[in-house]
Amino acid sequence: MKKSNTKTSSFLKAKTIFQTAEDYNPKIAIAADGIIVHRHCDEASILAPSIKTWLDAGASVSVMFFADSDGANEYWTGKWDGKPHPEDREVNSEGKVVMCEHRPYMVPTKGWIEHLKEKVEISLECGAMGIMPEEPLAHTNSGYSESFKKLWEEYYGFPWQAQNSSALAQFLTAELKAKLYLDLEKSLLKVTKEKNPNAAFIIPIHSIFGNISSNIVAPLGMSVGTENVDGYIGQIWTGPINWSLSNYESEDKSFFASAYALYDYFTQLTVGTNKKLWLLVDPVEDDPNHTWNEFADWYKHSVTAMLFMSGINTYEIMPWPDRIFLPGHETGECSPAPEDFRMRILTISQVLQDIPKGGEWLTSKPTEQIAIAIADTAMYLGKEVPKVQGIYGMYLPLINRGIPISSFVMERVEDQSYADLYKIVVLNYDEIKPAKPEMNVALAKWVKRGGTLIVLGNQEDAIDSDDYFWWRKLGYETALEHLTAQFSDGYGYGKVIREEISSNEFAEPELAASKYLPLVETAVKSAGLSAELETPGNFCMKRGDYIIAHALKKEISLEGKFIDIFDVNLPILDKIDMKLGESGLYKNVTEILAEEKEPTVLQTSLKLVSQKYENGKLEFVVKGPEETPAVARIFLGGKEKIDVTAVNSKSEKVDVAVQADKETCLLKFPNSPDGVTLIIRLV
Repeated sequence: MKKSNTKTSSFLKAKTIFQTAEDYNPKIAIAADGIIVHRHCDEASILAPSIKTWLDAGASVSVMFFADSDGANEYWTGKWDGKPHPEDREVNSEGKVVMCEHRPYMVPTKGWIEHLKEKVEISLECGAMGIMPEEPLAHTNSGYSESFKKLWEEYYGFPWQAQNSSALAQFLTAELKAKLYLDLEKSLLKVTKEKNPNAAFIIPIHSIFGNISSNIVAPLGMSVGTENVDGYIGQIWTGPINWSLSNYESEDKSFFASAYALYDYFTQLTVGTNKKLWLLVDPVEDDPNHTWNEFADWYKHSVTAMLFMSGINTYEIMPWPDRIFLPGHETGECSPAPEDFRMRILTISQVLQDIPKGGEWLTSKPTEQIAIAIADTAMYLGKEVPKVQGIYGMYLPLINRGIPISSFVMERVEDQSYADLYKIVVLNYDEIKPAKPEMNVALAKWVKRGGTLIVLGNQEDAIDSDDYFWWRKLGYETALEHLTAQFSDGYGYGKVIREEISSNEFAEPELAASKYLPLVETAVKSAGLSAELETPGNFCMKRGDYIIAHALKKEISLEGKFIDIFDVNLPILDKIDMKLGESGLYKNVTEILAEEKEPTVLQTSLKLVSQKYENGKLEFVVKGPEETPAVARIFLGGKEKIDVTAVNSKSEKVDVAVQADKETCLLKFPNSPDGVTLIIRLV
């Protein structure tokens, strides 16, 4: 095959993207910058025309395919190379193939990697501007296939051990699977850049907490050092948010807090690097057995949690818009979704297109620069249910009090510029293990530079006492003992606070309040962050004109004029009043309405292509998918009489419903992906 001349700068510049297996369809022509064509099964004769339909619509296009499973059942059956490879499928302890619906999960053998390399080549040849090997992951409770046994013996140099035979075998099984999928990523990266040096290589991955809860392992933190990876898609949706939450037993937990923890983790993979990160939000769920109302509620909390990640303003606005906007899907009783649901999604998608980086805390400023140490090895330990009890025991008591904590990715601890982003780190080696001694050495150096380390846990598990691990080979009983030895000459400018209590205990609200919070407050004072730990009891942030809010333990009240983005009619509120447990997204229009500026578009559910006001006439153009009505809230600038006309790209008249009040009007009209021009004459 000849090399592609495709340019990729346009895709890497995409602020919003979405993925679909459909060809261009005006009903899903959402005005995003980039489109991911998700096709695992197609030959070039099918893939190329599909990509072209989106290129012709003006989008940058990347191709995504399953990296972990044989979506076409063409490799393992022998359809690809004429030789069946049933031994390369993941197999559990019962001898059953691990499946995702109709497709088997795969062991990343040389054969499977060669199969995926061909998909990379075909995708680039067909015009893809980027390559996305989706979900490079495996299951920690499998490892019984013949291929994996051989790979084990090649890698470890001793006979294979059944995953369920010991804590060590569990750890080594997961460790090897993560390493194999990292090798797979590197192999696909290499062929991508050889085929087209300008092609973007982007890894779509799941969150570490959802993985732990679902017996999944993937190279997450350990992938950060891979050169020439252009970025990640942080794949968050209702599923892993709820999986993680269901693996945490506490009277004090919430969907929002779980979502916040998942979204934050991804930001820590790319902060301080030149790698791109798109955060994904899914308005629905893979499990169709929920109502549209349930989806709407989860979606609000997910969007709100995601927008508190103020260092990121690039998003995958949804996967699979077809299951929301097109008929024939089982999602939420049946598809398409109700009109209001679809309209709300388009409005929020436009906010994601508009919102800037950066944020300013409102109501009250919380204590920042606190992080929780996490590492890929958390996926190797095979914790019993509830699997994230000890991890969420460190995260959620702080999030629930309005403290914007972050994950501290231990695979990045040797990067001083990254480590120094944080003044306080909470560490528990009951929940993670340092993969190498250099992690402890770097962490000790961080303390000596002025960091405050809170060390929790008892260090009494089978991994600590197994002679296989590096700390035992260096003569230390545990990894924590090795860390402690790094302070034989003192703590330098920092401090270590040691408390042997298990973080599992902090799931109990009273113990979190009486034991955990005082430890953190002591650290805050020691680090010189403030005189006391600031716990607003809510999250409330301004980003540009937008206000994002969630009331956890304290209600939120703000004076002014605001558009309620979550309401499809985009009403103007005289103030914000939020009760406990509520999420909110608002646009602040206080100044525009108070100063009586000239008429303008305040907010739309569509991409605002252009607008101008002159000689008493406001003219603007918007674009959006067919068959989902559009809405626009217009500021009238003190004018009392209005006349509205609209035409589509063919100059055909478009009917517009108008609801006017003293200051604004709401317009509702049919969408068009080719654009609708609205003209408002005001007197």
